[in-house]
Amino acid sequence: MYKVDQVHSIIRASDILKCLSEGTDRISDISSKIRLSRSTVHRLLKTLESVELVTQDPLTRRYFLGSLIPRLALSSGVSHQSLVMASFEEMERLHHLTGESVGLSIRIGYQRVQIEELISFHRLKVAGGKGFSSPIWAGATGKVLLSELEEDEVERILANFKLTKLGPNTITDKKALRNEVKDVKSKGYATSRGEIAEGVASIAVPIRGYMVPATICVNGPENRFAPKMESFLRELKKSANII
Repeated sequence: MYKVDQVHSIIRASDILKCLSEGTDRISDISSKIRLSRSTVHRLLKTLESVELVTQDPLTRRYFLGSLIPRLALSSGVSHQSLVMASFEEMERLHHLTGESVGLSIRIGYQRVQIEELISFHRLKVAGGKGFSSPIWAGATGKVLLSELEEDEVERILANFKLTKLGPNTITDKKALRNEVKDVKSKGYATSRGEIAEGVASIAVPIRGYMVPATICVNGPENRFAPKMESFLRELKKSANII
């Protein structure tokens, strides 16, 4: 039989994880938000860190969701299998239509995580792979995921991170990214060229009605795909609506 204090520890730990998912990442701020002493919060964070549910930046001393979170979320047949199953037929249609790689991604914390991918038929191709993740602020997929969030949530994300360069065209200016996200929200899709990696072009649209922000995107080599990627926009939006 479980002791009451063990049950309380689980509840408190879940409150801490919720704080981290919302951008509250310092011990003092978490302590104030969930009304626990700093020593209790510190003890729980260290326990969560030992099992990879949280991680700490050694320089800023801030805490973030750990590597176990996306691994649990991506466990086969568990959390997002219903989305994969609902999307697969349309992903195949787009795959054959474009000849390029088609990806299905969701937001997990501050990351964009690809939960399914159909890889291009071409010898020269762009393929991140199932489970590929990168910061949510970069690329067409990331900009679509940000556009699906409330403005205050976007601001929390921007406040917690320096926008580091991943590709030659990664947006590293926060004002420019805010404007880009507003534009994406207005027009309902995003494109990118060289934002995640040099020579990669991508177009993405949101999948609405799911439990977390989700997108479907098509990626390809910039010299081949970029000139024609927006010609597939109508079909991409059609697939997202069907899903």
